[in-house]
Amino acid sequence: MIINEEDRKDILSKYNDDTSNELLTFLKRQYPVYVVNQNWMGDSGLKMIFVDDKSFILKGNKKFLVSKIESDLSDRWSSIESKIRRRTIKKYLDGVMI
Repeated sequence: MIINEEDRKDILSKYNDDTSNELLTFLKRQYPVYVVNQNWMGDSGLKMIFVDDKSFILKGNKKFLVSKIESDLSDRWSSIESKIRRRTIKKYLDGVMI
């Protein structure tokens, strides 16, 4: 799926409030996304993320991944309330899915 920069900004603009830039930077460093390409998959391949020593497919797993990552971060980032942690994780996942 190819989208232009304006559409990308529209998707991410819904997360302007109630997110943590510190946590977002941490997520980018600790939960990298990679693409698995196979001949039968076509051009796009599968975007995957490494969480808790396991790889997960991004597409169709957003709700599961938000819960998984949030539970993984809850002790380390207890100073940030759960609502803000979850919105920041959603923003990160939306950004890497595009």
